[in-house]
Amino acid sequence: MQVRLSQWARLLTPGRLGLRAGAWYSVVGRTPKEVQLTVRGRTVTVSRALVELRDTPPSEWTVVHPLGDRESYIVCPACRHRAQLPERHVDTTRCPRCNAAFAIAWGSPRAPVPAEGLKPDRRTSRRRTRSERRGGHDRRRAARAANPSRRNGERRAVLERRRRAAGR
Repeated sequence: MQVRLSQWARLLTPGRLGLRAGAWYSVVGRTPKEVQLTVRGRTVTVSRALVELRDTPPSEWTVVHPLGDRESYIVCPACRHRAQLPERHVDTTRCPRCNAAFAIAWGSPRAPVPAEGLKPDRRTSRRRTRSERRGGHDRRRAARAANPSRRNGERRAVLERRRRAAGR
């Protein structure tokens, strides 16, 4: 992977990648198809088509327009804190968390929605059904029933004999 001195990336569309919409993340590595980002101390690999890349760190508030019924908000470029969108159109605002003042990027366009949308993440294994989860317990119960020497009373007697033998 090749990397410039420093690069920054943010999601173009909200997804289930563990990334916050509108927040900028530092780029650790990149290939023609993927970008590796630092997210809360871990490295996360994201498709390059899903992110906007930039050579300089953000210096203005990012305006985020989430999909659905959620209200729009702004993201601080310094500490990534989410704040309410100002009621009126102002040029700068101060972050309530880090107390730094930045301009608001009102002119940034809404993120384009890809035609095919986000595809489900198939890297995780499928969830086991209830009968599959219980299958292991039934096998263990059958093994215990077939071997009566492993019952609790027998096990305690064996442990007591070992303790006595060790304490001679």
